[in-house]
Parts: sequence; structure tokens; C-alpha cells
Amino acid sequence: MITAVNIGLLASLLRRLNCGVWPIILAIIVFALTEDSIFYFSSATPYALAVCLQLIALHLMLTMRRNADYAVIVAFGVVLTMLYFVRINMVSFIALSLAIVCIRAGRDRWRVYAITAAIFVLTWSILAAIWGSRFVYISLWFPFVTDWLSRVGIMPFPHALSLSHQLVTTGIPVHSSLADLLGYMFGWDIGVSWIVAHHGLPIAAAIFASVALAIPAMPNRGWIAVLVAAYAFLLLFHHFGAQSYCPICIQAYANYFNYLAALAGALALNGLSEVVRRKQIGRAVSIGVIVVSLVLASLQSWSLSGSNRLPSIRNQETSLSAEVRQAGDALKGFAPADSLVGLVSMDPRIPLALSDAGMRVPPVALTLTSFYRKLNDNLTAEQRTVTTAELEDLSGWTDSTAEGWMRNEYEFLVVQRRPDRFPAWLIWAPDAPLVQRGLAQCFEKIETRSFDQMVPPLAIEVYRRTKRGEACVRG
Repeated sequence: MITAVNIGLLASLLRRLNCGVWPIILAIIVFALTEDSIFYFSSATPYALAVCLQLIALHLMLTMRRNADYAVIVAFGVVLTMLYFVRINMVSFIALSLAIVCIRAGRDRWRVYAITAAIFVLTWSILAAIWGSRFVYISLWFPFVTDWLSRVGIMPFPHALSLSHQLVTTGIPVHSSLADLLGYMFGWDIGVSWIVAHHGLPIAAAIFASVALAIPAMPNRGWIAVLVAAYAFLLLFHHFGAQSYCPICIQAYANYFNYLAALAGALALNGLSEVVRRKQIGRAVSIGVIVVSLVLASLQSWSLSGSNRLPSIRNQETSLSAEVRQAGDALKGFAPADSLVGLVSMDPRIPLALSDAGMRVPPVALTLTSFYRKLNDNLTAEQRTVTTAELEDLSGWTDSTAEGWMRNEYEFLVVQRRPDRFPAWLIWAPDAPLVQRGLAQCFEKIETRSFDQMVPPLAIEVYRRTKRGEACVRG
């Protein structure tokens, strides 16, 4: 439904820029008919809503013509504030918007800045008063910056960061130089397999728009240039920013900004059809570009395979939802409805299946390795207590947290047996001494389920608690 609204916003924005039907059709194809678009705009993620707010912001910026009415300014401030709280990394688009406003709003730019800042600060202050220090930390979190501010005592939870450290668990490569980093970021594996293979059509639209800028008397030249530059900047910003934790995540992040390439390509096609003297030629060019875009979208759907495939147009047989429903049906009934079930697992299909079966899982169990921090050596008992409490308040965990889970926390535990790949350091893993001891001393096995037809095969065991206390962790 939100994507349908987005298509309407995209089309109306192009109509306001005097585009005809054919360019609008091209924009819709580039924006909504690729394999990635169908997958991400159908998922329980912020993509569709974040794009919706960005398009509304562009409409409001287009309304500013060397001045800005108060109603437009207030709406603009509300939209940017909403966008920030929907997805904090949209601060990149917010910064870009404020730069565009500097030109579009003319002498009213400072009024736009002041009112937008006031709306954000007021909203943030009210939410901070309601939700407290955890909201303050999470709502102002930026990689490295927030960590440093917390370490020096300016931000909340200083002990959680200064008295512990997070293990590197994902095998992210370390680069010896900038040239080595760039070669990795834009090499065949990342540049082709994770960027071009997934976003070839939007990138082609942006290149087409860039080439069109060389044509004399191109209509909407300024907007085309801004949209292409914005698309390139946002892709590079997020690609560079993700290298420290997820080098391939540009494949997902690009879906936040592909609409910019769709707009730029549509404006370029519209301008090209206008500068061509004969209407028949202009129409033929438009139809040809649209046919090519449909072919590219189809090729993408059929070419994505292996680890790059997405469960959308062609690959419905690999859809995670079918596997989740199958596993969820098999898991129903072993625990009362709405029970909180502990997980010794790293497979995302298991918590989804438990949810489908009507049970709850603790948030910390969703990505165990990312939420783990190891306490520094030589801490006093008081420092350990304070640090652990702060980590747990942030949905993090450490060794003593895991001991608490095994000692007294869960009535039921679901243990992943296949796939059986877990980091050697992870103390909350099926073969870790803490888990083996606790299962033997304080739990009984009540279910074993295998799903050999899944890819990869999945096998789990369900345990029910029989006793609590220190014996569960000390033997």
C-alpha cells in the first residue's frame, strides 16, 4: 500500500516537472519493477516508508520558489523529523535536503532551518522525557561518534562501552591502504555481484541521465544534475559507511535511494523527447528506452542466483516465508501461546518460525554475536555489575548475562543443531560448556525436529526446564 502511494508521489512529482506519460512509465519501471524493489518493498522493513517520506520532502522542496510559506516549512520539518526516527541513517538525505533548501527557499532558508530544528528538538525532547536514557542513546547513535561520546561520559551508558569491548565476529576484511579498500569495494565480488547485479537498471538510468546533461537546452537540467549527484553521493556515503560492519549492505541500502535514479532517468527521457524536432522520433526513443528497461529488469530477475537470489519474481520457491510457515506449524503446541522461549541459535528462520507458532523470543537472541560484549579484565565486582546492567538495558549481553539465562531465565530452550557453524568464542552455542552443562543438569529434551528439504537443512531440539539455580551453571 505504501509503495502504491510512492508510485503516485513519484508520478505526480514528474508531472509537476512537466513530464509526459512515457517518462513516468520509465520511472515506475526503474523504481518498482526490479527484483530488489519487489522484495524490499514487500518486506517488514522501513524501505517503503522511508522512500515515501523522502518523496514528500522533495514535493515540499519543489514548492519552495525562492521563498517558503509557513505551512510548507512546518510540513517539511515534520517530514524530516519523521524520516530521522524511521531510519537514523537517513540523516544523509536530511543533510542533502537542507543543502537544496539553501537554494530553493531563497531568503527564507534560515526560517526553514530554524523551524525544522525546533520541530526536531521538541519532538526528541518529549520522547526523551518519556523513554529516558536508552532512547537518548539509541536516537543519537552514529558509528564511532556516539561510542566516543559515551566513553568520555557525555552520552548515557558510559560503562557499557568503556569497560568492555566487542569481538569481531563477521570476518570483515582489514585493508592495508585506501587503494586496497577501494579495490575491494568496487571489485568484481562487491561491485558486480552485490551492486550492479541488483541495481543495474537504476544505475543505467542514472548514467543515461548523466549523458543527457551534455545535450544543449536540456529541460530540467538543474533537477537532473541534482538528482544524479544526490544518487551518487548517497550510494557512496552508505557504501563507505558500511565497510566497518557489513561490506555488502549497499545491496540493501541502495533501495532507499533508487527512486532518485528513476526520477533522473525520467526527466532525461522527457527532455530528450522535447529537444528532438520530430515527435515521432521522440516517441520512438521513449518506447525504445522503456522496452530496454523492461528487458534489463527481466534479465536481472533471471540472472540472480545462488547467494544473490531474492525470493520475489522468479525465485518464489526459495521464499523464506514458506519455510517459516512449515517450521512454525511443526513447532506449535510445545509451549503455551505467547510464551517467552530462549534461543541457542544463529539461524534467522528459527525465531521467525517461533513467532509464526505464536511464541515470543527475546530481542537479544535475534543477532547474538552482534549484541555480545566481553568485559575488560581486572574489573571490580561493582564495575562488572554496573557494566552488565548497562549492556542488558541496551539489549546487549555478556558472559554473566548468559549464565543468568541458564540459571533461571527461560522455561523452554530451542537449540539449533543444524546448521552447526558457530564462532568458537561464543559461550551461548550448542557445544559451548555452559550450554551443555545447563541442558544436562536443568533441562529435558521434549522435541526434535529436522527439516532436511530446507536450504540449508535445519534441525532443532526443544528443551523444557526441570530445575533452576546455581547447579545449572556450575555443575
